[in-house]
Amino acid sequence: MAAAALRAAGRLRLVAAAPGLAFTRSAFVAKRRNYDQPNWFGVALAFGTSAALWALLFKQHNDDVMEYERRKAERQHKCTSCS
Repeated sequence: MAAAALRAAGRLRLVAAAPGLAFTRSAFVAKRRNYDQPNWFGVALAFGTSAALWALLFKQHNDDVMEYERRKAERQHKCTSCS
């Protein structure tokens, strides 16, 4: 009977200790952000990455259109001497 009481007390202690952990602060979030001084490196990195991806998208699209036009012209070519 005493062992069951000790187990129950141990469970209550674990349950009571768990909510205290929810209110602790991480070392990585310990200071507040200063919105008066934005992270310009991060801003430039985000916009630069976005611009590079858009440029890559347009280049790939233009290459695909040129390949489509080349194959379309190749299909319409009906020369008997080329075959």
